[in-house]
Amino acid sequence: MSLDSQAGSPLPGRDRGNISRWSIEHPYIVTAFYLGVALLSVLVVFVQMPRRMMPYVESPIVGVVSMMPGLSAEEMEIYFSKPIEERMVDLKNVHFVRSTSQEGFSIVTIEFWYGTDMKKALFDVQSLMNVVQADLPMTGANLKPSWVLAIDPLNIPVLSLAVTGEGYEPVQLRTLVENEIVNRLKVVKDVYSVVPFGGQKLQMQVVVDRERLAAYRMSLLDIKNMLDMQNQSRPAGTLTYQDREVLVRSDFRARTPEEVAAYPIGSMEGRTIYLRDVAKVIDTPREQRSLYRFNGKPAVEISVVQQPDASSVRVIEGVKAKLAEIQQDFLRLKFEIAYDNSTFVGFLMENMVEELVIAVLLTGLVVLLFLGNVRGTLISVITIPVSLGMALLAMAPLGMTLNSSTLIGLLLSIGRLVDDSIIDLHSIERHLRMGKSPKQAAIDGITEVRLAVLAITFMLCVALLPLAFSGGIVQYMFEGIVWAIILALLASALVSFTLTAVLAANLFTPHGAETVSSGWLARRVLDPVQRFLERLEGRYRTSLAWSIRETASGSSPARWRSSWWASPSTPGSGAR
Repeated sequence: MSLDSQAGSPLPGRDRGNISRWSIEHPYIVTAFYLGVALLSVLVVFVQMPRRMMPYVESPIVGVVSMMPGLSAEEMEIYFSKPIEERMVDLKNVHFVRSTSQEGFSIVTIEFWYGTDMKKALFDVQSLMNVVQADLPMTGANLKPSWVLAIDPLNIPVLSLAVTGEGYEPVQLRTLVENEIVNRLKVVKDVYSVVPFGGQKLQMQVVVDRERLAAYRMSLLDIKNMLDMQNQSRPAGTLTYQDREVLVRSDFRARTPEEVAAYPIGSMEGRTIYLRDVAKVIDTPREQRSLYRFNGKPAVEISVVQQPDASSVRVIEGVKAKLAEIQQDFLRLKFEIAYDNSTFVGFLMENMVEELVIAVLLTGLVVLLFLGNVRGTLISVITIPVSLGMALLAMAPLGMTLNSSTLIGLLLSIGRLVDDSIIDLHSIERHLRMGKSPKQAAIDGITEVRLAVLAITFMLCVALLPLAFSGGIVQYMFEGIVWAIILALLASALVSFTLTAVLAANLFTPHGAETVSSGWLARRVLDPVQRFLERLEGRYRTSLAWSIRETASGSSPARWRSSWWASPSTPGSGAR
């Protein structure tokens, strides 16, 4: 009984555990499975999977910042940088400790080994700094204690905006951006921070009259110390009267120039000296040390930094949507995009799709030329994208993103996907020429090359796996490429044993049953290529037989070359 006549019954054969045989017996299950895979992969790529320009590598650097206005760079190193450095070497997994000291500023950077739990490392540094604070000088000028922050040079802004406003003064524009626009943009999903830059800030300045100050026998340092002492808010105890109790606070924080001018700074000959007696207090723009221009015009920059694991495209879309709402509330403001990372991500995705489409089409062309079979070409064009879709679907649970690293891995894997497709189709075509039915040819052909496909697939996976678990910076740099290749290889092996078998069993026709095509493509392209391949195969067969036959006799190279270029017998041409 032939295979085609066994409707609804298992196909004959000794190997009941053959996955290709099972797939051909259950074509609807296999088809439904791969249709689901294709739909899920499309949803994952366009909805769930984050898209970035580059893979994110967590920075192993933590910084300790100290500020003390008035001290020189050498004093900052002696009193701050050196004591902090000496304590930071007690931490675990520390690779390097560096410091930078300049006038009134010190930063100590602690670099850990890649792979260290940075959340725990940041907590350890903060805990140790509570002890180090006792070693640092405590003076009235050091109003800010040293603070710890994570330094991440890779998490750069994904969107930069230039903000201008018609009718706004520079101070008004900066104040509006800093107090209103920035706070509204921070609520966008997956936004890590929003940083303004440029414009002018308002500052309360004390302009001292040196002659009056000298007349009262005071110095600038006296003025500074008194300002530090007065500009405070502190509890002043409680007042108790009968059954009532009132909390008392001393609040002399600087709010207006008039309040600051009324600060008492000393006394002379029984007379209280106020700040207004020796200085003038004014609200004025701060001395400008930096400037931001866009297209030659002064503006305020807004830099948007995303969460490390977020999608650049979605974050930027959310920010633009929020900007449209803000624009309705502030009609005179103008937001212009100075840098948009999603543009480069879009170019990356377009190039990736273009390369994948070209690779699939070239694969189909190669299959068409080598096999001369349009149905085989259709099968390869279907199976390769399905394999890539399965690989992308498997990458999502691993927390991977679509970036330059993973896309390079997918492009590199196409070579192996092409091999699997051509090997399977050529083997099936060979069994069809033996006179077998398409179903039996699909089973026997794929079974014949099954071990070879599995061997090369597992060999490549085993060779690549050490990079995925090597640890350190090597793992971070290569895991995106490695996992993309491994998952694509495994998906291709599964597709070649199942989907390829189902498609070949239903699309191929018995050898000799198809009508001879007389179209332009067959006459001008396919037939000449097939004749050339047959001649090449015949010469290869002849040279291989000659090599085996003449190995023992020690044939000369000259005789081998003459035999190679001799006209061999080709199938169907007769002896020459």
